[in-house]
Amino acid sequence: MRFKQFVLKAAVLVGGAAAALLATGAANAAAIEGTWRALNGTEITVAPCPDGYCGTLSYIVIPPAQADMCRSMAKEDFSSLILDYNNADTAMQTRPLLGVQMITLKPTTEPEAYTATVYNAEDGKTYDVLVWVMNGNTLRLGGGCVASMCAVTQDWPKVAEREVVPDFTCDGGV
Repeated sequence: MRFKQFVLKAAVLVGGAAAALLATGAANAAAIEGTWRALNGTEITVAPCPDGYCGTLSYIVIPPAQADMCRSMAKEDFSSLILDYNNADTAMQTRPLLGVQMITLKPTTEPEAYTATVYNAEDGKTYDVLVWVMNGNTLRLGGGCVASMCAVTQDWPKVAEREVVPDFTCDGGV
């Protein structure tokens, strides 16, 4: 990575900055863009947005506690129950969770590294974290360490592109 940074800095100094920056930006964009699977199987799709990159909830895995109810209802009826119940803003508690922006990512000076704000629908809170794209196929979310306290790190694998993207499953999550 250091060699890549050196080449980019040299290109800027020589005057070929535009081409070098466009090529590097395209490579980083390609790495962060796509669909990523969270630990519980839910998926977030990341695409460019005005703030950098935004990740929207694109696939929901219904937790085991609600899986039986999900299977016993018509899909359309159950989907109307998948709402943002835990949002601190009561006006948002009736919005469907599918398609909600769950993460905003902003590039840093380090290639493949981002600062991010993540919305956790399970507790209705947002968290600031650091995010790295690892080898182009894993999104690592974590907060790092301060003194002896370290934030939990999660690795989200990249999901292969599909022709038809499902919206949710009643099969129960982790």
